[in-house]
Amino acid sequence: MLYQIYQGVNVEKYQGKNFILEGKIFYNNEISNSSWIVLATVPMNSKGKVMKDPTHTPDAGIYYKKGEWSSYEMKGKIDKNAMGLVIGVSVAGKGSYYLDDFKLYVLDGKDKIEIPVKNGDFEEGSLMPWQSHAAEKGSTMSISTAKSFSGKQSLLIDNSDADVKPTFGNNKEVGKMIDINGVKLYYEIYGQGYPLLLIHGNNSSMASFDNQLEVLSKKYQVIGLDSRGQGNSTSDDVRLTYELMADDVNVFLDKLNLKNVNVLGWSDGGNIAVILGMEHPDKVKKMAIMGTVLYNNETSVDPEINKILHQQVNEMKARGVAENNMDYRLKMLLLTEPNINPDALKKIQAPTLVMAGEHDVMPEKHTRLIADKIPNGKMLIFKGGDHEAPKNMPEKFNKAILEFFEK
Repeated sequence: MLYQIYQGVNVEKYQGKNFILEGKIFYNNEISNSSWIVLATVPMNSKGKVMKDPTHTPDAGIYYKKGEWSSYEMKGKIDKNAMGLVIGVSVAGKGSYYLDDFKLYVLDGKDKIEIPVKNGDFEEGSLMPWQSHAAEKGSTMSISTAKSFSGKQSLLIDNSDADVKPTFGNNKEVGKMIDINGVKLYYEIYGQGYPLLLIHGNNSSMASFDNQLEVLSKKYQVIGLDSRGQGNSTSDDVRLTYELMADDVNVFLDKLNLKNVNVLGWSDGGNIAVILGMEHPDKVKKMAIMGTVLYNNETSVDPEINKILHQQVNEMKARGVAENNMDYRLKMLLLTEPNINPDALKKIQAPTLVMAGEHDVMPEKHTRLIADKIPNGKMLIFKGGDHEAPKNMPEKFNKAILEFFEK
């Protein structure tokens, strides 16, 4: 659960318009995979009810500057039916932060209109109208004069003494590190039974399978693995490829003395699983993959996704983000890979369930191509679903996974 600090802003006049949310953040501790803060927004309807899950600033590390005020920015579009927009921050881990100068802008043609944010500079004596949600015991927030970006005051969020409960992907009671191909990979194991390996998507972690863990661990020995440079795993400067990460998985399974395991891969995790099944067929008994691609062009990925990725990469370059920055490298990975020949899928011996959402980022034709090229492949499209089906429709997704692995 993320600790959230927020307030609601009326945006009825700007429905369907693009917005920019800005905020200044100072880290009292160094950023880490388990301790970070990002900007967040949630649309609200006319009854003040949340319309969608929170949207966050992508890649907290892009904006982070050690020992300096960091300028965070979030761009998005106001829902056409939204009456209000909840704005604020989401905080993970036991860090301590100062916040200042929250500003919200709406883009109307060539005009950039500032929407008033109450006490966005924290210069008032009271915290109102800022509120908090899901604060752990020991978490505090207060007006501080110790440090400010502008004016005399800022908001201090202090999780240093918070009683942060262990969660999937950040459970140090069961989590372990293992040396693999020059990096340290983090993994957690739950349940008993036949081994089932979870491989997550780009710039994510095993925690993305939170809605699957309880159901799957009742019947399987679930192994959550963070890919290199993501989650709690470390990275090096070796060029990122899906082949490299598939080899990481292969060596990882060797070190755990595991063969012929079931594999569930989502997005990038599906790409990795496909290569694992091709190059190391002895490691895979059955494979379920969600939102997978063989290559990146107009036939396999929604062009709008690539447009956004190119824009994000250009913005990172403009901010002086180094090319060895993991967030930068992961975006370039999406743009330049994978490069799998469809005919090579015939090397996959494992029965494979190839899944995607009806409104996924890849056309159904590409998902069908993958299923058709795998000798024992089967396609499943989640009606009404998108790329986030494991999170947004977990009951249907989990039922499909269990039925497939149990046959």
